[in-house]
Amino acid sequence: MNYNCYLKRREISLIEVEIKVRILDPDLIRKKLEKNQGSYKFSLIHEDTYYNMPKGLRDFKQTDEALRLRKSIRFDKNEEITKKIEYYLTYKGEKIDSVSKTREEIDIQIEDNVKMGKLLNLLGFQEVLTVNKERDLFELEFKNNKFEALIDYIPVLHQHFLEVEYLSETKEEIERTRNLLFDFLTSIGIQKRDSITISYLELILKKKEMEKEKP
Repeated sequence: MNYNCYLKRREISLIEVEIKVRILDPDLIRKKLEKNQGSYKFSLIHEDTYYNMPKGLRDFKQTDEALRLRKSIRFDKNEEITKKIEYYLTYKGEKIDSVSKTREEIDIQIEDNVKMGKLLNLLGFQEVLTVNKERDLFELEFKNNKFEALIDYIPVLHQHFLEVEYLSETKEEIERTRNLLFDFLTSIGIQKRDSITISYLELILKKKEMEKEKP
Protein backbone atom coordinates (compact mmCIF):
# COMPACT_ATOMS: atom_id res chain seq x y z
CA MET A 1 0.00 0.00 0.00
CA ASN A 2 1.22 3.48 -0.82
CA TYR A 3 0.75 5.22 2.52
CA ASN A 4 3.38 7.87 1.95
CA CYS A 5 1.57 11.07 0.97
CA TYR A 6 4.58 13.39 0.84
CA LEU A 7 7.65 11.18 0.75
CA LYS A 8 6.36 9.56 -2.43
CA ARG A 9 4.10 11.85 -4.44
CA ARG A 10 1.51 10.13 -6.59
CA GLU A 11 -0.17 10.76 -9.89
CA ILE A 12 -3.01 8.28 -9.53
CA SER A 13 -6.41 8.49 -7.94
CA LEU A 14 -6.32 7.43 -4.29
CA ILE A 15 -8.49 8.00 -1.25
CA GLU A 16 -6.87 10.28 1.32
CA VAL A 17 -8.07 9.47 4.83
CA GLU A 18 -7.29 12.59 6.85
CA ILE A 19 -8.16 13.74 10.35
CA LYS A 20 -7.41 17.28 11.46
CA VAL A 21 -7.55 18.88 14.92
CA ARG A 22 -6.61 22.24 16.39
CA ILE A 23 -3.69 22.19 18.82
CA LEU A 24 -2.59 24.81 21.33
CA ASP A 25 0.94 23.57 22.04
CA PRO A 26 2.80 22.31 18.94
CA ASP A 27 5.95 21.59 20.96
CA LEU A 28 4.00 19.27 23.26
CA ILE A 29 2.48 17.46 20.26
CA ARG A 30 5.92 17.13 18.70
CA LYS A 31 7.21 15.49 21.87
CA LYS A 32 4.23 13.11 21.92
CA LEU A 33 4.85 12.11 18.30
CA GLU A 34 8.52 11.44 19.03
CA LYS A 35 7.58 9.46 22.17
CA ASN A 36 5.39 7.28 19.94
CA GLN A 37 8.35 6.52 17.64
CA GLY A 38 7.48 9.30 15.25
CA SER A 39 10.41 10.49 13.18
CA TYR A 40 10.75 14.01 11.78
CA LYS A 41 11.34 13.85 8.01
CA PHE A 42 11.35 17.43 6.76
CA SER A 43 9.51 20.73 6.81
CA LEU A 44 7.35 22.29 4.12
CA ILE A 45 6.06 25.68 3.10
CA HIS A 46 2.98 25.35 0.94
CA GLU A 47 1.50 28.15 -1.14
CA ASP A 48 -1.88 26.79 -2.23
CA THR A 49 -4.04 28.67 -4.72
CA TYR A 50 -7.60 27.37 -4.99
CA TYR A 51 -9.82 27.63 -8.06
CA ASN A 52 -13.52 27.30 -8.74
CA MET A 53 -15.08 26.12 -11.98
CA PRO A 54 -15.84 28.61 -14.78
CA LYS A 55 -19.05 30.59 -14.25
CA GLY A 56 -22.15 28.73 -15.32
CA LEU A 57 -20.68 25.34 -14.44
CA ARG A 58 -20.82 23.58 -11.09
CA ASP A 59 -19.77 25.44 -7.97
CA PHE A 60 -17.11 23.67 -5.89
CA LYS A 61 -18.41 25.42 -2.77
CA GLN A 62 -21.74 23.63 -3.26
CA THR A 63 -20.33 20.28 -4.42
CA ASP A 64 -17.59 20.12 -1.73
CA GLU A 65 -14.85 19.63 -4.34
CA ALA A 66 -11.56 21.48 -4.66
CA LEU A 67 -8.99 22.31 -7.34
CA ARG A 68 -5.64 23.43 -5.99
CA LEU A 69 -2.41 24.69 -7.50
CA ARG A 70 0.46 24.16 -5.05
CA LYS A 71 4.00 25.50 -4.73
CA SER A 72 5.79 23.21 -2.28
CA ILE A 73 9.09 24.22 -0.67
CA ARG A 74 10.79 21.36 1.17
CA PHE A 75 13.68 21.73 3.62
CA ASP A 76 15.21 20.24 6.75
CA LYS A 77 15.19 22.43 9.85
CA ASN A 78 18.17 20.56 11.27
CA GLU A 79 20.49 20.83 8.29
CA GLU A 80 21.84 23.55 6.03
CA ILE A 81 20.63 22.17 2.72
CA THR A 82 19.23 23.67 -0.44
CA LYS A 83 15.46 23.97 -0.43
CA LYS A 84 13.64 21.82 -2.96
CA ILE A 85 10.76 23.43 -4.84
CA GLU A 86 8.03 21.39 -6.53
CA TYR A 87 4.65 22.19 -8.08
CA TYR A 88 1.42 20.18 -8.05
CA LEU A 89 -2.09 20.39 -9.47
CA THR A 90 -4.56 18.59 -7.21
CA TYR A 91 -8.23 17.68 -7.48
CA LYS A 92 -10.10 16.70 -4.31
CA GLY A 93 -13.53 15.06 -4.45
CA GLU A 94 -16.34 15.58 -1.98
CA LYS A 95 -15.82 14.27 1.54
CA ILE A 96 -16.90 10.67 1.99
CA ASP A 97 -17.95 10.84 5.66
CA SER A 98 -18.93 13.40 8.30
CA VAL A 99 -16.26 12.72 10.94
CA SER A 100 -13.06 13.11 8.91
CA LYS A 101 -11.72 14.76 5.76
CA THR A 102 -11.62 11.51 3.79
CA ARG A 103 -11.94 12.08 0.04
CA GLU A 104 -10.69 10.94 -3.34
CA GLU A 105 -7.60 12.82 -4.44
CA ILE A 106 -5.75 13.09 -7.75
CA ASP A 107 -2.33 14.73 -7.45
CA ILE A 108 -0.24 15.59 -10.54
CA GLN A 109 3.26 17.01 -10.42
CA ILE A 110 3.79 19.84 -12.90
CA GLU A 111 6.81 21.85 -14.02
CA ASP A 112 5.53 25.42 -13.81
CA ASN A 113 2.73 26.68 -11.57
CA VAL A 114 2.75 30.17 -13.13
CA LYS A 115 1.99 28.82 -16.60
CA MET A 116 -0.59 26.43 -15.19
CA GLY A 117 -2.25 29.31 -13.34
CA LYS A 118 -2.43 31.31 -16.58
CA LEU A 119 -3.88 28.31 -18.38
CA LEU A 120 -6.59 27.89 -15.75
CA ASN A 121 -7.43 31.60 -15.95
CA LEU A 122 -7.65 31.48 -19.76
CA LEU A 123 -10.02 28.52 -19.49
CA GLY A 124 -12.29 30.51 -17.22
CA PHE A 125 -11.45 28.94 -13.86
CA GLN A 126 -11.98 31.43 -11.05
CA GLU A 127 -9.16 32.04 -8.57
CA VAL A 128 -10.60 31.95 -5.06
CA LEU A 129 -7.79 32.42 -2.54
CA THR A 130 -4.16 31.55 -1.78
CA VAL A 131 -3.55 29.73 1.51
CA ASN A 132 -0.08 29.66 3.08
CA LYS A 133 0.91 26.78 5.36
CA GLU A 134 4.04 26.05 7.40
CA ARG A 135 4.35 22.33 8.08
CA ASP A 136 6.55 19.78 9.85
CA LEU A 137 6.17 16.23 8.53
CA PHE A 138 6.54 13.15 10.73
CA GLU A 139 6.36 9.48 9.81
CA LEU A 140 4.82 7.14 12.39
CA GLU A 141 4.09 3.47 12.92
CA PHE A 142 1.08 2.44 14.98
CA LYS A 143 -0.39 -1.07 15.24
CA ASN A 144 1.94 -2.19 12.42
CA ASN A 145 0.70 0.54 10.06
CA LYS A 146 2.78 3.44 8.78
CA PHE A 147 1.23 6.83 8.21
CA GLU A 148 2.07 10.52 8.33
CA ALA A 149 1.42 13.38 10.72
CA LEU A 150 1.79 17.07 9.97
CA ILE A 151 2.08 19.85 12.51
CA ASP A 152 0.72 22.86 10.64
CA TYR A 153 0.78 26.59 11.28
CA ILE A 154 -1.63 28.76 9.29
CA PRO A 155 -0.39 32.37 9.59
CA VAL A 156 -3.65 34.09 8.60
CA LEU A 157 -5.53 32.13 11.28
CA HIS A 158 -2.73 32.42 13.88
CA GLN A 159 -3.45 28.79 14.77
CA HIS A 160 -1.66 25.42 14.85
CA PHE A 161 -3.20 22.15 13.70
CA LEU A 162 -2.31 18.48 13.64
CA GLU A 163 -3.19 16.37 10.61
CA VAL A 164 -2.81 12.60 10.41
CA GLU A 165 -3.06 11.09 6.94
CA TYR A 166 -3.15 7.70 5.27
CA LEU A 167 -3.68 6.82 1.62
CA SER A 168 -6.16 4.04 0.89
CA GLU A 169 -6.38 2.39 -2.49
CA THR A 170 -9.94 1.10 -2.04
CA LYS A 171 -13.10 2.33 -0.32
CA GLU A 172 -13.25 -0.94 1.62
CA GLU A 173 -10.19 0.15 3.61
CA ILE A 174 -11.58 3.53 4.69
CA GLU A 175 -13.33 2.53 7.90
CA ARG A 176 -10.38 0.47 9.17
CA THR A 177 -7.97 3.27 8.32
CA ARG A 178 -10.12 5.97 9.91
CA ASN A 179 -10.45 3.93 13.11
CA LEU A 180 -6.68 3.41 13.15
CA LEU A 181 -6.03 7.16 12.96
CA PHE A 182 -8.61 7.96 15.64
CA ASP A 183 -7.08 5.27 17.88
CA PHE A 184 -3.67 6.86 17.45
CA LEU A 185 -4.99 10.33 18.29
CA THR A 186 -6.69 8.93 21.39
CA SER A 187 -3.35 7.43 22.45
CA ILE A 188 -1.80 10.92 22.52
CA GLY A 189 -4.74 12.54 24.33
CA ILE A 190 -6.84 13.84 21.42
CA GLN A 191 -10.51 12.86 21.27
CA LYS A 192 -12.65 11.98 18.26
CA ARG A 193 -14.95 14.92 19.00
CA ASP A 194 -12.01 17.29 18.36
CA SER A 195 -11.92 16.39 14.65
CA ILE A 196 -12.39 19.32 12.24
CA THR A 197 -13.99 18.39 8.92
CA ILE A 198 -13.70 21.70 7.06
CA SER A 199 -10.64 22.72 5.07
CA TYR A 200 -8.17 25.50 5.78
CA LEU A 201 -9.68 27.36 2.83
CA GLU A 202 -13.13 27.17 4.43
CA LEU A 203 -11.78 28.27 7.81
CA ILE A 204 -10.09 31.30 6.26
CA LEU A 205 -13.15 32.28 4.19
CA LYS A 206 -15.31 31.96 7.30
CA LYS A 207 -12.90 34.20 9.22
CA LYS A 208 -12.99 36.81 6.44
CA GLU A 209 -16.80 36.76 6.40
CA MET A 210 -16.93 37.28 10.18
CA GLU A 211 -14.49 40.19 9.93
CA LYS A 212 -16.69 41.84 7.30
CA GLU A 213 -19.72 41.57 9.58
CA LYS A 214 -17.99 43.38 12.44
CA PRO A 215 -19.21 47.00 12.88
